[in-house]
Amino acid sequence: MTDTILDVADLNVDYNTGDEATHAVRNVSFTLQEGEFVGLVGESGSGKSTLGFAIAGLSKPPAHVSGGRILLDGVDIASLSTEELREQRHGGVAMVLQSGMNALNPVRTIRNHFRDIFEAHGHVEKSRWNDRAAELVGKVELPKTVLDRYPGELSGGMRQRISIALALSLEPKLMVFDEPTTALDVLVQHAVMNTIIDLQQREKFTALLISHDLGIVLESAQRVMVMHEGEIVEDGSAHDILNKPQDDYTRMLLSHYADPRAEVVELPGFEDRNLRAKEGKARATGATHPPTVSQRERRTDQKAIVVENLSKIYPPPRRGEREVVAVDDVSFTLEPGASLALVGASGSGKSTIAKLITAVEKPTSGSVKFGDLDVGKLRRSQFRSLHRDVQMVFQDPYAALNPLHTVEYTLTRPVVNFTKLRGRDARRRVLELLDIVGLSPVEEFAAKLPHQLSGGQRQRVVIARALASDPQVIIADEPVSMLDVSLRAGVLALLEDLREQWGVSMLYITHDLLSARVVTDNIMVLNNGRVVERGNTADVLRNPKDDYTVRLLDAIPNPTRTTAA
Repeated sequence: MTDTILDVADLNVDYNTGDEATHAVRNVSFTLQEGEFVGLVGESGSGKSTLGFAIAGLSKPPAHVSGGRILLDGVDIASLSTEELREQRHGGVAMVLQSGMNALNPVRTIRNHFRDIFEAHGHVEKSRWNDRAAELVGKVELPKTVLDRYPGELSGGMRQRISIALALSLEPKLMVFDEPTTALDVLVQHAVMNTIIDLQQREKFTALLISHDLGIVLESAQRVMVMHEGEIVEDGSAHDILNKPQDDYTRMLLSHYADPRAEVVELPGFEDRNLRAKEGKARATGATHPPTVSQRERRTDQKAIVVENLSKIYPPPRRGEREVVAVDDVSFTLEPGASLALVGASGSGKSTIAKLITAVEKPTSGSVKFGDLDVGKLRRSQFRSLHRDVQMVFQDPYAALNPLHTVEYTLTRPVVNFTKLRGRDARRRVLELLDIVGLSPVEEFAAKLPHQLSGGQRQRVVIARALASDPQVIIADEPVSMLDVSLRAGVLALLEDLREQWGVSMLYITHDLLSARVVTDNIMVLNNGRVVERGNTADVLRNPKDDYTVRLLDAIPNPTRTTAA
């Protein structure tokens, strides 16, 4: 019979930020058994990360435990002092945070990160610090040479593995993984999750995996808890959650998954592109304004983006190392009004291509042409003309907006810079943009600051900002990778409607093959800077020819696969 390692009973966690407290975790009770691998899933705002921080004893003001208990091996975590918590870390509970880069000190080597932990807790003899550090990075499948690197010299997947190794250095009985693969591409995500699963089985610690991605949780955990609005609404085996979900919220989360290789893809808010009528159909994006007269006139003179034999080579990152070939002899054409997906794992060259198209970088060889403009030869004074017609939607909606500026100010700047509108006309245009992207009531959203918006709402503001110049082309760089599944559907539907109704061309950069299937006509797969496959999106994903494309498809979390019993 296994022993209970964690007993959470009637736990409440509040945020005191004003006159009234926000009840983030409400009357939560559950137990974790020794050696269990349990998933905790829910969307942003469900309270799952707040719960994880409370369990790890890492809650900070304005968050505080307002009721209940958290017993780890019979000791109430919530009642411990700061010093008692520090002492409890060795052999107690450790937490791996979401962002590997933010969790590491950028000015200290990885070796020094381990030394700091060994010195603070005194559980490793000084003579063994280097050997123990090398042993720990080996456990997460990294070479010992990473110990002398700085965090900025490592990839996202490597940084996350280092975070796991640092947590493991405390020899914990319980490890809490808070969104450990968010924003990682599918291949790295798959590898990191395999490392976590293998470690848990070898080291025998209890694992709590917190994620908004039900697919990842169902593929990894034996048991799944579903959290919604601060409460655990369902708790059962992964098999039962997948095949016999009891709560409507769980069923909603499951409804947003599909196999991109299926003959027909069915997602809430989408029809398969091959079945959708070319003239398009209305969706609930909130867009009520048709293109203006000036936009309709401009669409008659829309330009293609023509990329020919494009290459970008960066110098060696360190003395004695090889130069980095980021893009290698890539050619394609983005026709007016068309949508093209650039797909590949991190380091495949897709974001570098976006930088070359927008003149952020200059090509080593080859060319990018937008109509009569040779983008690689533009002078700085000509950038304004290019950026009026070619706009970016960035990956991270939390970093893409200035936290000090209201939504109205954020949108007014590009309206004034790229159009002749001023004063009341400019404000009318800002409100129109908010209406177009489905943020209503528009006056209310115009007055908000970014921290008052959800992730999906922030990304809609980013899209509105891109539309402010009446662009001909939108380059969407991983626009939904950091959003919950239900928010992804709304943003993707919005991008698709804008393309169909406004005639905007879209270069859609992603490692998410399912989203590429539902919003693009054609696809180009990149591996190590080279194009390895291209064609109609649905055809390529149903019948991939290149092994790399097959690997990308196989790495996609899919709840319909066999789950742990």
